[in-house]
Amino acid sequence: MKKSMLSIKKYFNCTNSATKALIFLGILSLIHTIITVFFDFSQGSPSDVAIRSVMSNIFGFIFGEQTVENSNMKNKNSQTCLAFMIALVCLTVSMISHWIRTISPTNVALIELRNLLFVSLGFLLSRAKSENQSSK
Repeated sequence: MKKSMLSIKKYFNCTNSATKALIFLGILSLIHTIITVFFDFSQGSPSDVAIRSVMSNIFGFIFGEQTVENSNMKNKNSQTCLAFMIALVCLTVSMISHWIRTISPTNVALIELRNLLFVSLGFLLSRAKSENQSSK
């Protein structure tokens, strides 16, 4: 875990300012979405929908192959570590919400976190597949 955090910090220091800003905004949006899973806020409000949409768009960009190709991310390992951390957070929140039976499985913030978990896992699976093929 410490190695992953150091890799992310190293990546963050060598990436361009626009990508740094996007990661920061994405993490803030993720934190907001996690909070709305556990507290009964108005999840259908336009601002909440906008925050979840921003989060989805940012992480869709971060996990895209064009990010590495265009040198926004200098190191594919850093991108993989970031995807792992996001997947871990989303999985943890999903598991806690499952154990706490008072949270509805149709909670829109929880659905968005599950979608982000699926995106992160899809990215990690494709990265694992491509690394396995390149090592042959």
